[in-house]
Amino acid sequence: MRIRKLLESNVGRARGKKILLVSECIASDCGEILNVFGEDYLILTICPEAYHINHIGYKLLSFIKYSDVKHVAVLSVEGSYHCLQLHHLVEDIAKHFAEIETKHYVLVGRKIYEICEEAVRTSRHLLRIEKYLSGSSHRDC
Repeated sequence: MRIRKLLESNVGRARGKKILLVSECIASDCGEILNVFGEDYLILTICPEAYHINHIGYKLLSFIKYSDVKHVAVLSVEGSYHCLQLHHLVEDIAKHFAEIETKHYVLVGRKIYEICEEAVRTSRHLLRIEKYLSGSSHRDC
């Protein structure tokens, strides 16, 4: 298993592969956990705290388009508001720019949990979450 940095990798490396976009800190702190994804994935790391999400998105979309990628998964640190952007980015690319299958995962401790696409989409909308948490009635704060 080889782990590469998203912004330092040639987009041609993804031909015939799925992409696993991983938070940089996961790869550096516990990279061995990535073995569960197997050899089908090209593992690319990025830190959205260090790079603007638009820069990350342009490079990721270049991988998808130039290498004809059909599947992108994201693995991030649960609770990181920087890393949450990676999930939103992949869903936005799938909705507006490329026909890809998406998967979302978060790491808690040393355990990986799959997150459904609906949870990712909903997490972008605070009013929806507020209504859900408050029992469907909006209240002024």
